[in-house]
Amino acid sequence: MLAKLNDNWGVLTPWRTVNELQKGFWGLLDELGDSVNRRLVSYPRITLDENEDSTVAKFVLPGYKAAEIDVSVVGDFLTVKAERQCEELSDNERYLHRERACGRFEETVKLPSRVKAAEVSAKYADGILTVTLPRQEEEKPMTIKINQ
Repeated sequence: MLAKLNDNWGVLTPWRTVNELQKGFWGLLDELGDSVNRRLVSYPRITLDENEDSTVAKFVLPGYKAAEIDVSVVGDFLTVKAERQCEELSDNERYLHRERACGRFEETVKLPSRVKAAEVSAKYADGILTVTLPRQEEEKPMTIKINQ
């Protein structure tokens, strides 16, 4: 009540200054939360498995089409790029809550060994991108039997 009555005092109103600081603080927290959520949502979850012959990378990419995903291997780095277009809302619509990220992402993973780039294969099914990366011969682990 006091703040409303004193609202006509002008720039020197102490309650106005406190109110503006509070609005700025909450706005800053909202922006920080949005950027953290955007960062967490826009990057895929990754699993790297390894066996004797190859490394298998699995990326969780629900809602993408295979044509929107690019996979490349250079040396011992695997790069996955994808882009999802944002849905356009009409003038009378607005989001109440949105966790589905849109836009472009690029994720590069350092592989544990060099791979045969010509033999790399990728499969996309049920929102999971599976990239099989055959290991180069000299990179395969070798078991050496000890003679007595």
